[in-house]
Amino acid sequence: MHPMIPRLSLAAVLTFAVACNHKSEAAIQAEEAAKSAEAKVAQLEQQLAEAKSGKATGDDAETVQHVTKSQVRALERQVADAKKRAAVKQQEAITLAQAPAAKEAPKPVVVEVPMGTKLEISLARDLTTEKDQAGDAWEGTLASDVVQDGKLVWSAGTSARGVVTQSAPAGRLSNGQGALGIRLTEIAGVGIDTDTHVVVATARGERNAKFIGGGAALGALIGILADKKNKNDHALGGAAIGAAAGTAAAAGTADTVIRILAAKPVAFSLTAPEKVTLKK
Repeated sequence: MHPMIPRLSLAAVLTFAVACNHKSEAAIQAEEAAKSAEAKVAQLEQQLAEAKSGKATGDDAETVQHVTKSQVRALERQVADAKKRAAVKQQEAITLAQAPAAKEAPKPVVVEVPMGTKLEISLARDLTTEKDQAGDAWEGTLASDVVQDGKLVWSAGTSARGVVTQSAPAGRLSNGQGALGIRLTEIAGVGIDTDTHVVVATARGERNAKFIGGGAALGALIGILADKKNKNDHALGGAAIGAAAGTAAAAGTADTVIRILAAKPVAFSLTAPEKVTLKK
């Protein structure tokens, strides 16, 4: 693992760059990547602050409290991981800014992967409410290539990483429901924003898989899990909700443990565009 270094402002990175006679294209791209990484840290820190503020509301106070605490733990993990990635990007920017620009160095190829791009992930192992708690990290690999504008951005088998956002066995919440939610946060060391995959279940064996798009999705999780009428068809905060086909366990298996199986890839979608510098 890359050692942590003190966080530097982007201005400090630029100071190193100005000291050189010429900035290479690689150095410019590295500065932009460092700036983007810092912005993602700030975004996650804002989401964490909002989750900790206790402003979330709902008719089911117990469920609201449970979901909020889970989301805080998940965001704390995401912030810590994002800070590590930002430190690495800043160090790369400083190193490239100090290096002499090679006259014949090829220009780095940067591809923007658009919002809505599907990412299919093969989990390294089954995830369950029995063993996995909110804030825990999970790992996997891309199940299929990601190609944009005819260019291979990430190949199948590329490492992936995410966080458990919600973990409560069926029957745990006051309305008899439970949920296991996961979010994809990183591909090949690149921090990304995706929707959240949630399997909602009841102690009667009913399973309903959904994805929630946008931000921390705190309001949407509360909207689903605090729904005492079990409609599961609305969300607070304007987050999009849709069915996650083929991932829910069949109804009629009265098991309180909720599982997301590694046998079938889980699909996520980018909720924000991502610029990726292609490796040579």
